[in-house]
Amino acid sequence: MKRLTPTPSEARKAGPAPGGSGADFVSRDVGETQAWLVDLLRRDLVLEPLRPDTFEARLTGHGLASANLVQAAYPGGMRLRRGVSHDNLTLRLVTAGGTLYSVGRETLAAVPGQGLILNTALAESGEYAEGSIHSTFTLHAEEVARTLQAAFERPATERLDVAATFDAGTAVGATLTSIMAAMAVGLRGDAPLASAPHAARMLRDALIMLVLRGVPHRYSSWFEQKAAAPAPWQIRRAIAFIDGHNSGPLTVQDVAEAVGIGLRSLQEGFRRHKRISPHDYLKLARLNRVRAELLDPESSRSIEAVARHWGFVNRGHFALEYRQAFGEQPSQTRRKR
Repeated sequence: MKRLTPTPSEARKAGPAPGGSGADFVSRDVGETQAWLVDLLRRDLVLEPLRPDTFEARLTGHGLASANLVQAAYPGGMRLRRGVSHDNLTLRLVTAGGTLYSVGRETLAAVPGQGLILNTALAESGEYAEGSIHSTFTLHAEEVARTLQAAFERPATERLDVAATFDAGTAVGATLTSIMAAMAVGLRGDAPLASAPHAARMLRDALIMLVLRGVPHRYSSWFEQKAAAPAPWQIRRAIAFIDGHNSGPLTVQDVAEAVGIGLRSLQEGFRRHKRISPHDYLKLARLNRVRAELLDPESSRSIEAVARHWGFVNRGHFALEYRQAFGEQPSQTRRKR
């Protein structure tokens, strides 16, 4: 199978890619393309030609505030299967050909002028038709959860169960399309978005919130509720203290003393303004610290050692609470790094 992969200096001369720019990556080698996408997306994928001995990929990838924007053309089509599942938010806009994913007993399909919004961890397989051209925005679920938590001041720990199609001709679809186009233009060449991280993050978060506002998922009710009054400064300070603590487990009493209010006031403030007890908020924070280290490729501590560091001394209880929070076992999380 002949390879057409350019060197870095040749990549930008590789010919037309989606959106009219030169492709960063051009190849007729499916394994090479798979490695390029896995490295960019940090996601386990298995690619297959749609027809034997007929494969070509023309890809342009950009990083945007922990998200990825990929413009792709597959003249001969492609099939893909999921490896180890990685929860994410994926938004795909189809401009030629077509794309489909098998999600349980359902098939999500999009043709030109349509798009998909999907956590690809829910899909067993996907297929791109011959001549497919599409743009894809992908962000890991942990970043989506942080965006939701910042917007609603509530912990978002359950799996993102989103799988839907949209029409680019609707008001919401046209807005999503415009934001993705602005991202692509702003990241091209010497355009300023790549060197403006705060602007990039705001644009990314606007896209996330519009996507989640427009399709059904387990957090949809959050978007329908009237915004609560801002929490008192003592509760905001308590949250900042918990979120910024990196040296082991805290107790509710530790937090109350650090903020300078009574234990009962802290408990009532959390229940009224956060809809959660301070104890449960602390536990979720500790579980998130465990997850962050399990995903860290530089961490050499065992799962048990990490759990103990954050105050989880009972292995059975820890495994159950971790699975309830993240939908997977700690060992499954560690294999993702």
